[in-house]
Amino acid sequence: MWQKVTKEIAVWRAGAMPGIAVIFLVFLARAIGGLEFLELTALDSFLRWRSPEPVDDKILIVGINEQDINNLAKYPISDRELANLITTLESYNPVVIGIDLVRDKPQEPGSAELEKVFSQQKNVIGVEKVLSNPNNSRINLIKSPHVLPAEQIGFVDILLDQDGNSRRSLLTMVNNNELKFSLPIRLVEQYLATKNISLKNAPDDPETMQVGQVELTRVNPQTGGYIRTNAEGNQVLLNFRRGENPFRIVSLEDMKQGKVQPAWIKDRIVLIGITALSVRDDVNTNAVRSNNTGFIYGVEFHAHAVSQIISAVLDDRPLLWIWHDGAEYLWIFAWGFLGIGLARLLNESPWKLAMVIFLSSVLVALVCYLLLLEYGLWLPVVSSVLVLFLNGLGLTASMFYRDRQNLKFQLKERQYMIKYMASTIHNRPIQTLKKILREAYSKELAEDWLIKELNILNEELREIGNLIEKETIIDGNSIHIGKSEVDLQCPLTEILYQVYSNTIRLDYPNFKTIKFKINNFEDSINGIKLTVEQKRSLCRFLEEAIINVGKYAEGVTRLKVVCLQKDQQNMIRVEDNGIGLDSNKNSGGGTKQANDLAKQLRGEFKRYPREPKGTICELSWSGNKGWFWHF
Repeated sequence: MWQKVTKEIAVWRAGAMPGIAVIFLVFLARAIGGLEFLELTALDSFLRWRSPEPVDDKILIVGINEQDINNLAKYPISDRELANLITTLESYNPVVIGIDLVRDKPQEPGSAELEKVFSQQKNVIGVEKVLSNPNNSRINLIKSPHVLPAEQIGFVDILLDQDGNSRRSLLTMVNNNELKFSLPIRLVEQYLATKNISLKNAPDDPETMQVGQVELTRVNPQTGGYIRTNAEGNQVLLNFRRGENPFRIVSLEDMKQGKVQPAWIKDRIVLIGITALSVRDDVNTNAVRSNNTGFIYGVEFHAHAVSQIISAVLDDRPLLWIWHDGAEYLWIFAWGFLGIGLARLLNESPWKLAMVIFLSSVLVALVCYLLLLEYGLWLPVVSSVLVLFLNGLGLTASMFYRDRQNLKFQLKERQYMIKYMASTIHNRPIQTLKKILREAYSKELAEDWLIKELNILNEELREIGNLIEKETIIDGNSIHIGKSEVDLQCPLTEILYQVYSNTIRLDYPNFKTIKFKINNFEDSINGIKLTVEQKRSLCRFLEEAIINVGKYAEGVTRLKVVCLQKDQQNMIRVEDNGIGLDSNKNSGGGTKQANDLAKQLRGEFKRYPREPKGTICELSWSGNKGWFWHF
């Protein structure tokens, strides 16, 4: 039992350490912001996938649409039109009216009428802009009408993330040493005052706002998937209301014609804003199922900000919140360690492990989704799935598979020996036998010649037997060429030169007539990305190409062997001036092996006649260092 425990500890030490390294690499990627975009995209998807909620009947939007602008034949609408609209709405007794229209200059006619309405109605909230751009450079851009007191003014600036989408609501901020409140907060404050619920500072954090018993959790620079985001002011994550039609929207024309039910307005919050594409008062978001793909109107955005606070206070609808950083990293670590454990438990069955890791990844995403749906808890789903996947199917799994891979390697070596012996038999005795048969069919067979060739065949068969015996005792990083052993760990140029040198010494008849041997083995030929098996195949290719010259290139006097890199192409070429092979008829096992090797290297094999006589045998493949594929 103790031996088993000791062995298991050793296995876990070997497998778990790389897995823990992977966990900390994911921690690092998250800490430097490498996963921020993916985490924010996952949040958008989770919010969008939720089932629709009922329409929030506490809010009515009066949207000035394209038809309204066409009917008025101008934009912005005049002060008189706006004054008439507010007067009409007030007749239905709303709690508060928010005007999401920037009115920094009079829009005649009717400026005096609008000022009178503003001075008489204490439940009208005007707006201003105080941020110049999404980078939050603070200047007073657009002031609200001077007739409205400060408590009836709210800013409508919207924060954008780096991808251009908005996921946060800015509630308050300090501008020029003055505390500013947003339009949603102004509307919430007046609406909840009718229910004796007030705004105050949270007892534990004076900078956090509390509405009734609900704390509006502030966004900090490291909130959730955010990394070093701008968290100035008082910001909260926006839990958009679900569904394509979360609020009731009526047009300006509907109000004029009295097509609005009084119950939609009485004791409700009314927002007036633009719902026309031509004006471009919109906000990018992928978190909402919208009739306008990828964005909602600005007035709808503010309605979502108002709705989430009121619904949290009155209906217990959850706000979005997060764990502190330590708990989030512990959560990620737990899933990463689960990947290590699964890899250990299921290391004998890779397919079963892959299925379990896939299902576990789905489980992580599902748990994160349900926690967000039911409790508003935003967890780092991408980091959790990534570390589980990497540890389950990546480095850790490979460590646990080591024993299994050793067995597979032994089987592979055995298969290689079989293939290698088949290739050797084809290159030597079978080719000799073919030659004997060809001479026999030509009826030019002489007895002494037959005896000579049969002796050669006998020697070749004996040599193969000796070769098999030698191959069983050398390691997998060597190859026998002729009577010598070639180390496949050497540079490719050196390996190929040894193949050439050892092969040309073999006792083949046509080697004796060669007068000129030209070789060019340049160091530029690239074998960095080649596997040992690919190097072995290249050696066999060059060996057979040279042996074919020795067997079939009758009358050869010149042999040229070239191994170099040219125009980003590695090339091995054997060229002779003998009678050679008939390229139109010969397509035996050697040709098939050469074509298979070329296909594996994604290169090209060619054998073609040389002018005026002879044969050229050539294999080429890409010399790009980052191009090779491993098989």
